[in-house]
Amino acid sequence: MRTPPRHLVRLLGAGVGAGAVLALTVSCASPAREYAVPTDLCGVGVPASVLEPVLPPGKEISAHPTDPEGTGIARCRLHVDGESVFSASIERWEEGTSARDVAGPAQSVGPGDTQSADARFVYSATGAVGRVDCRAADDAGRSVWATVRTTRDGTTAEQMKNLITAYADSAAASGGCGKVLK
Repeated sequence: MRTPPRHLVRLLGAGVGAGAVLALTVSCASPAREYAVPTDLCGVGVPASVLEPVLPPGKEISAHPTDPEGTGIARCRLHVDGESVFSASIERWEEGTSARDVAGPAQSVGPGDTQSADARFVYSATGAVGRVDCRAADDAGRSVWATVRTTRDGTTAEQMKNLITAYADSAAASGGCGKVLK
């Protein structure tokens, strides 16, 4: 058997090596997000740019609102491919409640997590709480708070802070206060 020329052996070896690297890259790449990122969380608008980083890849997304009359809580869950992956809520609390008070019982964020300089928000890489500025709540001796949480790995605390800020501000502007103050 005749030995192939050295330059062909190198070329073949380079091709095999490049193919292996490509296969490894493709197998390690994240699955694609095939759904459109919503700009509305059950009636509360949020920019897709702040919601997108906390949502996982998948094919389909659906929103599941719950706001039982008289409970003081309006919740929105997002499901991707049938699995609950994100939750947002607007909740009525007693006047004088702090962000750390709300973070205590909240899932995915705790009272010891990072607090904003104005004490309006507490946030972590998986959850956040923030005060919703509602004039009607102040008039009724109550406060209104927004919470968000995600199950996506790799989300940063800064991304959650951006999301809770946008969500709390939008909840105040979109009538979220009225939903929980009934």
